[in-house]
Amino acid sequence: MRLTLDYEITPDVIPKNYGRGFISLIKKLIEETDPLLFNCYYNQHKLKPFTFGTYFPELQGNEGDKLNVGKIVKVNFSTSSIQLATNIYNGFLKVKEHTWQNNGSSINFRPLRAYLQSNKKINKEKIVVKTLSPLLVNNIGDSNKFLLPGEEGFLEGLEFSVRECAKEFLCDDSNFPFEFEVKAWKRRVLYHYKKMPSTTGMFTIKSKPEILQMIYDVGLGVHRSQGFGMLEVVG
Repeated sequence: MRLTLDYEITPDVIPKNYGRGFISLIKKLIEETDPLLFNCYYNQHKLKPFTFGTYFPELQGNEGDKLNVGKIVKVNFSTSSIQLATNIYNGFLKVKEHTWQNNGSSINFRPLRAYLQSNKKINKEKIVVKTLSPLLVNNIGDSNKFLLPGEEGFLEGLEFSVRECAKEFLCDDSNFPFEFEVKAWKRRVLYHYKKMPSTTGMFTIKSKPEILQMIYDVGLGVHRSQGFGMLEVVG
């Protein structure tokens, strides 16, 4: 299921590590509507069946070491769980205001509107996708080393993350086929908990339809629940 949550934010100039503010918001929506699920996700550190991306329609660009993003943000949320989608929507209605603060910076969120997006049903073994939020891939055995297309270990790290999701969300630990081809990409440096390289672009993915549906629903790569790896099917 896919939802778009529109928020008014203040101030309109925010730190470049703003992603942490949106993680705080998502956690708040879950905590307020389902404390048991919140505990499962964030205290037992289970893989989470969701991803999200942010879009600022009034984005102006850099302003010193911050970003002028305007007053409106659209949070695009995707999950394979109807229960979680319901929690997020109810949380949107319940939490009338939320403020994230960090090292003297803050973002205040005030809900405006929420609506369902059309959800694609994938019944083929090949899709072409573009990123709606940056893709993060880390090195197997070194989760703090992030890799870009063409670097040694990139494809192995990506496939490992997909198989871990398949075990958790589909109970599928079979040796299913998985192929990933880069059609176009750009390097994007992110300011998250630290500077890290990520990838945006367009890719071809081949696998079983249920695996492709899972990737569409919960995202691709690592740190999906922190605003990475959300995709849209374009072919």
